[in-house]
Amino acid sequence: MIKGQKDYVTPKQGLILKYKGKFDFKNLYNTSKEWFKKNNYIFTEKEYKEKYSSIGTEFRIVFDGERKIDDYSSFHISFQIYTSNAVKTDGKYSGNLHMTVLAYILLDRKNKWQYSPLKSFLFFFYNNIIIFNKIKNVYEDKLYAEVMELVNNIKKYSNLK
Repeated sequence: MIKGQKDYVTPKQGLILKYKGKFDFKNLYNTSKEWFKKNNYIFTEKEYKEKYSSIGTEFRIVFDGERKIDDYSSFHISFQIYTSNAVKTDGKYSGNLHMTVLAYILLDRKNKWQYSPLKSFLFFFYNNIIIFNKIKNVYEDKLYAEVMELVNNIKKYSNLK
C-alpha cells in the first residue's frame, strides 16, 4: 500500500556502505558524479565540507539526483559520503568511509492532489488501485536496479570490496 508522496525503494535510512582502509576518494567522487549525469539525472551537489584535524581529514558530501519519469512521478536518489580519520598517502586516502544511498519515487510531483480531503482520497485511490502495479512492478524495479548499479559503481571505482 502506498500512503504518501514518497514511495521508498530503499530503507528510509538508506543503504549503508562502510569501509575501513585505503580508498581512492577522488575517483569515488568523480565516478559518482558521472554516474548521475550518464543516467540523465538532474544532479545537485547539496553539500561539500572538508575539515582538517590532527588525526586526519573529514569529508561530508551529499549528492542529489532527480529524473522525471512522467508528469506525475520522478525518481530521486540521494548519495552521501562521510569520511573520518582520512590520511592521504600516495594519492589515496586511508581511513573510515561511510556512504548512504537513499532512493524513492516521488508521486504527484507537482503537488496537485494534496490540498483537500477529496483530492487526497483520489490520490490514494489512483496510486493504490489504478497504477499500483505500474508503480510496484515497473517504477520500483527500475529505480532499484539503478540504485544497485550506483552501489556497484561505487564499489568498483573506489576499490571497495
